[in-house]
Amino acid sequence: MNCAHERRAAVREASCNDDDETTAQAALSPLTADAPAGVAFEPVTVTAERYGAIPHSNVVCTRDNAIRTRLQRLMVQEIDALSARPTTVVEIDPSHSPFLSRPGLLADHVQAAHASTHRPGPTRTAGV
Repeated sequence: MNCAHERRAAVREASCNDDDETTAQAALSPLTADAPAGVAFEPVTVTAERYGAIPHSNVVCTRDNAIRTRLQRLMVQEIDALSARPTTVVEIDPSHSPFLSRPGLLADHVQAAHASTHRPGPTRTAGV
């Protein structure tokens, strides 16, 4: 087995381990060695005023080998330390890319989180 094939197999295991071959190929095809990696290393400052005041949700993917569940939960805890209210958390079983492998399941949970956060009421206008 050559190095490129081994790397591709490792990336597939990390990010699309529950996808069928066609979906995994679609997810991995844009990845190249020339893609910028700097975004992952940029510092991010989260403040109560800028982020913590808005409702937020998180989907924990329990089969995610790219960002393990323990780290996903830690990120939620760190955000909640700054937030006015706790994060709505949903756990589902797909891997790192549920929008590819289980889009219907993900959409159902996003819709449910939205509905629980945004109760029916008077219409709001931006800036009002």
